[in-house]
Amino acid sequence: MLPCRYLAGASSLALLAVLGLAAPANAQDDAVSVDEVIVTGSFIAGTPEDAALPVNVIGQDEMQKQGSPSTVDLLKSIPAVSGVLGEANQYAAAQSTGSGNVNLRGLGAHRTLVLMNGRRMAISPGAIYVDTNMIPTAAIGRVEVLKDGAAATYGSDAVGGVVNFITRKNFSGLEVAGNYSLIDGTDGEYGVNLAYGWQGERGDILLAAGYRKRTELPVKERDFALREFTDNPQGGWSSFGNPGLYLTSANNGFTYTNSVYDPACAAISGPGCQFQFIGFNNLIEDEDHYQLYGEINFDLTDKTKFHAEVLYAAHDVQSEHSSPSYPPNNYPTSALTTKIQGNGFYIPETNPGLQALLSTGQLTGTAATAAAANGMFTTIAWRPIGVGGNDLFGGTAKHDKRYFETYRLSAGLKGEFDIAGGIGWDAAVTYMDSNAEIATPDILVGKLQMALRGLGGDNCTGTTPGQNGCLWFNPFSTGVASNVIDGRPNPGYVASTANSREVLDYIFGEYGYKQRSRIFTADLVFNGQVDAVDLGAGPLAWAAGGQYRWSGVERQNNDDTNIAVSPCPDSSVNPGATCAAQNGPFSFFGALADYDLDYSVGAAFVELQMPFTDSITGTLAVRYEDYGGNIGATTNPKVAVKWQATDWLAFRASAGSTFRAPPQTQIANTAVTNLSYTTAAGGYRAYDLWGNPNLEPEEANTLNLGALFEIGDFRASLDYWSFDFKGPINNESGSQIVNAIFPNGPTGANNCGVAAFAALQSRITFAGACGASAINRIKHYYVNGPDIQTSGLDFSANYKHRDVWGGDLNFGVDLTYVLEFKVAETKIEGIVTAKETDYVGTMDYLGYGSQPQWKGSAFAEWTNGDHNIRWTIRYVDDMIDTRGGSATFATNQKGRKIDAFVTHDLSYRVFLPWDTTLSASVINVLDEDPPFARLDLSYDPFTANPLGRYYKLGVTKKF
Repeated sequence: MLPCRYLAGASSLALLAVLGLAAPANAQDDAVSVDEVIVTGSFIAGTPEDAALPVNVIGQDEMQKQGSPSTVDLLKSIPAVSGVLGEANQYAAAQSTGSGNVNLRGLGAHRTLVLMNGRRMAISPGAIYVDTNMIPTAAIGRVEVLKDGAAATYGSDAVGGVVNFITRKNFSGLEVAGNYSLIDGTDGEYGVNLAYGWQGERGDILLAAGYRKRTELPVKERDFALREFTDNPQGGWSSFGNPGLYLTSANNGFTYTNSVYDPACAAISGPGCQFQFIGFNNLIEDEDHYQLYGEINFDLTDKTKFHAEVLYAAHDVQSEHSSPSYPPNNYPTSALTTKIQGNGFYIPETNPGLQALLSTGQLTGTAATAAAANGMFTTIAWRPIGVGGNDLFGGTAKHDKRYFETYRLSAGLKGEFDIAGGIGWDAAVTYMDSNAEIATPDILVGKLQMALRGLGGDNCTGTTPGQNGCLWFNPFSTGVASNVIDGRPNPGYVASTANSREVLDYIFGEYGYKQRSRIFTADLVFNGQVDAVDLGAGPLAWAAGGQYRWSGVERQNNDDTNIAVSPCPDSSVNPGATCAAQNGPFSFFGALADYDLDYSVGAAFVELQMPFTDSITGTLAVRYEDYGGNIGATTNPKVAVKWQATDWLAFRASAGSTFRAPPQTQIANTAVTNLSYTTAAGGYRAYDLWGNPNLEPEEANTLNLGALFEIGDFRASLDYWSFDFKGPINNESGSQIVNAIFPNGPTGANNCGVAAFAALQSRITFAGACGASAINRIKHYYVNGPDIQTSGLDFSANYKHRDVWGGDLNFGVDLTYVLEFKVAETKIEGIVTAKETDYVGTMDYLGYGSQPQWKGSAFAEWTNGDHNIRWTIRYVDDMIDTRGGSATFATNQKGRKIDAFVTHDLSYRVFLPWDTTLSASVINVLDEDPPFARLDLSYDPFTANPLGRYYKLGVTKKF
């Protein structure tokens, strides 16, 4: 996912189009008309922008006037879009930092089809949506946004709509663009774009390149994001910390049951040894984005044209900041602990860290006596490294790595048969190969246990702890000098017991894998008209064709991550280990299986455009797709009508059915692990999401009814839209599983052992007996979930008032109002886990996402010759947190309502001599903080941004 975030001038603003943020605008493309236009949503040439389908077409000039907002901010601002991936990705979707997407109607990014020049793109590796950050923004000339289901035209995935990025046409010369954004708390963001175009008698060439740099914005640079426990218990706080909780033995080391807090908790940690990991994180990571694009068009004959395009794009996140270590969900066997007790790590009395606690008198009483005699055990309310930071990665956060790159090649021929009627044809093949390399350091269970016993280290020989190259790991506060986030010193620090980088390097492994996503399509489209069929206002126009589509996804794990190589907790020190519960060797993440999955799709379609009268035109489209196997085939029709009632008023309507097949990973017997805060457990837990071979395709019926107004310089549109889903593909809610077993929170009555809940309880793995504090990990599946009904209204308007102060005033507004987002009753393992609910106006963070009822933007601009200045207001409605009735808000109601987010942007553009354009913007003029939400970063990253007020300057020079 690689869109250039801050791209100055024409190339940058192309991204604005991405989502049609602006009010309706005429299509512009390098100020040169195109001979034949096919608008997104139709394969029939000449279909106008204001046809029966709700399509927004935005050209470069209109985009430039927006002030080049960042791609993420732009996506969030579009009223028809709700819930966008972008900022703070590690809490929104695993291993996706640097990625972007489009989520029309809040139906999920996987239900918005993203095209480039009308051709499909591969999904991002490990995801089920296209990464919009891979679009070559310097090459984009316009963006078309179809806000209606389009399965009848494009097939699966075009459920919520289509976004089509179209490259520049008839561009000649060299263009260089640069931009810089001054953002408080960062080293700024900047980008450079190059575009070169050549025009010949029989062909043309377009070459483009772009680079974008983002620099990190630490959480501690924003007061709103780093809050006290009493203010936001969900604000990155965990009851599993270091310093943490331990166990001593009351029966001479046979078992360990007596709880003991590390003495330094009060001095350097949170209340009750609470650990605030969020201070180690970034709101924005350090990212590098690269794009290269080339395109050639050539007239082979007077009626046959050749087109080819090639794209390379990548983004690199070398150090995504995360918690210094994770709390263990996986524990060594008795063979390594030398004790019969499980679900913890054994710390012998000879461990230097424990000896320091005892010798300095920090541990006293019976706890000291028991520890001196029999050592200690860890509990699940502990982690190996906490407030002191991780010295292996520079002393603060742990550094994760994310690298994505993609290659895309598309080539085709189009022409016209020299026969009566003039039948046009278009044949093309497209191949795209996207790859990702993910590396997340995590502690290896077996190696940690060996180091706690003084037998750690790659060069350890013999069986004498701390000798012959053998290393100790100190799990106590005695090795921690201070809280590195707030600077509080540790009075009990003993420098000689601090953990060395060598032992840290030994206990950490790389939870790593490579993922690949590929797509190959072959398209053949014919179009023309039948002069003999005239229904009253002209001949019947038609298009027909077929598509072959192959897609494949792969995952290859390193040896430590691969369940076939390292299936057990002890595998890191005993490669031949066998175990019943194959959770792998890492303390937090579960083992993964390699996979190589693919399927093929054959499709055929036909589209008819019927001008019944001079004022009424109808369109009918039907598409057939065959996936074979368990998925099967589907036929999806769509009908659309436009009636030009008067010169200034027109009505449009469309209705159709859509279809989305389950992706390969969702029907394969494999799992991915994500981290989610679990209120009942008081911290983060691992959720293993498994594929389901019995998944069926989801279906939906769509409807759009609209009116178009155009009176002089006033243009407006009003549309009613609805989507009615049957069996939508979703993953079961892990939080609903937990809440069903523990409906009264961590300490209230629960359903452990209740026969009716037995199947549901089996989805949770416990570290011991069934209990909220003992929750280890949760298993859930992809399913055909409860039916969904959503509907709403779109309104946009634009008015130009001419000859004001020597120039023209232009006003625009774009609004979306959601009437309903109703989800039917949910059952998991026969238990009702959620009643029928209307999610409009709510934030359902672990379920249906952020669904504000109102979203809108309005602008006023003044243009005088070479000068243009625009003021834009953006509005996101308030929302209610759906966890309001849960233990999350049991004692603290703050944040149950997430306030509306209103921001103001000011942009100025001027055309200077020597073909130079200068743009300057102030984004979030009033420096509004995002509204408070009871989430890790204390705001909702899907609808707001953490940047505050920032300044942007861009320059574009044409040669």
